[in-house]
Order: sequence, then structure tokens, then C-alpha cells
Amino acid sequence: MWATFTKFILDLKQNHSGATLIYFGLAFPVIAGFAGLGFDATMWYMEKRVLQNVSDSSALAAAYSISKGDEANEVEIAAKYDAEVNTFTVGGSNTMVVANPPTSGPYVGQDRYVMVTTTTPALGVFSSVLGVGTGTINTKSTAGILALGEHCILALDHTMDKALEFTGTSNVDINCGVASNSSSNTSIYLNGSATLTANPSAQAYGDIYQGGNASLNVPNPIQPFSQRSPDPYENLAVPSDPAGCTETNLTVKKGDPNPVPGRYCGGLRFGAQANVTLAPGEYIIDGGDLTVNAQATIRGDGVTLILTGDNPADIGNVKINGGADIELSPPTSGDYAGVTMYQDRRALAGGNNDILGGANMIMNGAVYFPSQEITYSGGSASVSTCLQIIGNKVTFNGNAELFNDQSTCDLYGVKAIERTLVTLVE
Repeated sequence: MWATFTKFILDLKQNHSGATLIYFGLAFPVIAGFAGLGFDATMWYMEKRVLQNVSDSSALAAAYSISKGDEANEVEIAAKYDAEVNTFTVGGSNTMVVANPPTSGPYVGQDRYVMVTTTTPALGVFSSVLGVGTGTINTKSTAGILALGEHCILALDHTMDKALEFTGTSNVDINCGVASNSSSNTSIYLNGSATLTANPSAQAYGDIYQGGNASLNVPNPIQPFSQRSPDPYENLAVPSDPAGCTETNLTVKKGDPNPVPGRYCGGLRFGAQANVTLAPGEYIIDGGDLTVNAQATIRGDGVTLILTGDNPADIGNVKINGGADIELSPPTSGDYAGVTMYQDRRALAGGNNDILGGANMIMNGAVYFPSQEITYSGGSASVSTCLQIIGNKVTFNGNAELFNDQSTCDLYGVKAIERTLVTLVE
């Protein structure tokens, strides 16, 4: 049969009448097939680009899920839901594998990273003329949570306007980052003539507002609409011992003996001219306020001041007046390592705690008020070497300089608040 076909072609060469048309007719399927193959290759490339975008977006969604502390099944759901939003339906011939931690590549075995692999058929519409079978388009994306430094100021509330606020003529200069977990459009709020100089940056779950003549100076890009920062002391509990009252309604005056670690029922007050050195330990203020008046002098290393009460309404507030001379640092070990001041998280919302110590206040360690507001003004000369301020709301009113030294924070055992960024890494 092949011999017959060959003879037919040779005869065509001898007979030029209509031969070109016949040649073209015989060659057309091959020409069309190769042209179609080029068209299909272009389509495959475009489909791969689209699928890569789907894979990238799903990996980022999964990484954000990890940053919120979600379980493995929730991380997978987040990735596949994002794919659906991007019109890629997982199932049948479309597959998506979500691996946390990644099973290959440079981030293999690292829990803060997730790898998303997707596949879809590569259909050859024209190239099928040449008998080219169906192929597969594969993509892979890896996203994760990068640690880019540390915050020392954190507002915890999830919805409050101005959760982290710098107003008036406050001038705050800190060599650490600031963060707010609020979803508000004024999550971090600067107005008036306030100036904030922070290093490395400012990070908010919502937006960062800058109005009036306010100035925000950071060496790195700000991070609005970012992930929330974790609460490093969310599991901190109030001590139960001692159960009995060491003192009741104690006011320390000039010349009085130093208070000792224990439970101070009804509050603890330091009057003007009081001059005390606190021994290391826990000072539990039960059912009352902690008040430090102007011209009082308080010293203490290895000290934790804890406000609590039998009922949430009984939990007191802190009032440190301007002009107080304070030098406090936290214990370096034990349950309260790194914590200088802690208000029971059961405290009623809406309360305010004023730390207005003035130029002679040096406070190191964590100041932790998870349910209420902290208003802080340390004075332009009060330079702490490791101060961490965490409150449901944090307001700066006046001048403050916080030049945190990481080695000092490590020495005290202060828990880090990581400045993180969810991003594609591969």
C-alpha cells in the first residue's frame, strides 16, 4: 500500500496539473497541527500563569491562617476557600495539596511556613490533530511568617478606635516597633503635633492614621492591614498566695519602713516624700488602687506589682503622678520573669491607668494591662533599657524615650513581641 502511495506522489510530480492543490491538501493537517501546537503552548503558558496566581494567593491565605493560630484543617480550608474565590475549584481533575510544614524545599519541616501545590489538566485543543495527549499544569508556592524585629508597645483590643494613640504634643522616641491589634481605620492614631520615632516600624491589623501636624518616623515601611501580634502573657495568672492580708489600706509616708512582698488589701499608697526600697518579690494589691504621689521615691529590683480582687469590679487601677522618682525592674526567673506590673485580666473594661512619672522614672520590664487602658508619659529624660507596654488601649501623652536593649530584655526574661510579616518566600 505504501508503494502505491509513493507511486501516486511520483506521478504527481510528473503531472503539474492541480498538483499544488493536492500537495497542500495533504500537508494541511500537519501544518494546522503545528500551528495549533504553538497556539496551545501559548494557552498552556497563560493557564500556568493564572494557576500560579491561584497557588500564590492560597499559600498567603494559609500563612495568614497559621499566624492566627489556626489548626491544620483550618489552614487547609483557608487555602482552598481562597482558591474558590479565585475561580479554581478543587476536586476531580483539579488538585491542591496544602503542606504545613512544607515537605520539600528550603523551608521543609518549619511550622511557620506552608507549601501549596496545585495541578490542572493541560488540554490540547489543536495539538490533538498531531495526536498529542492531555498534559498537566503544575504549580507550587510557599508562604510563611517572617520575623523582622520586635515591638515593645502593643494595643490588644480587636475593634477599638485609636487603640494605640499619640496625641497633643507627645514626642515618643523608641528604638523598637509599635503594634495594634484593632481592626479600626484608626487602629494606630497620630494627631495634633505628636511625633513618633520607632524602629523598625509600626504594624496594625487595621489602618494607621496620621493627621494634623503629626509625624511618624520609621526606617522601614509601615504595615497597616497586617496580621495581629500575639499576646506574650495571655496565660499569666494571679498568684493565690499569700491568701491573708499582709496589710490593709496601707499608706506609706515619709520615714515609714519599707513594705515587704505580700498581699495589700484595700490598696497600696505611697505619699509625697515617701522613700522606699522594695525587696524582691510579688506585691499583690487586692481590692484597691496602687497610688504613687509626686515626690515619692520608689526603688526595687526583682519586683512585680499585681492588681487583683475577689470580683472584677474590685480590681484597682494604677496612678503614678508626675514628679515621682521611680526605678523598678522585674524578676529574672519564675512565673513573673520579665513582668514589673500586671493587672488581673478580669478587670472591667473602660478603666484607665496613669503612669506619669516624669523625668525621673526608669521602669524596666513588662507593664501589662490586658483589659484596660494605659496612659504613659515617662518624661524626656526617663530612659529605660527594656520597657514593654501592653494594654487593651495604650495612649502616649507627653514625652517618652525608650531605648530598649535586647540583651537587657533577655536578662530580665521579657517575652518578645515579634514584628512579623506574612509573605511569599518561594
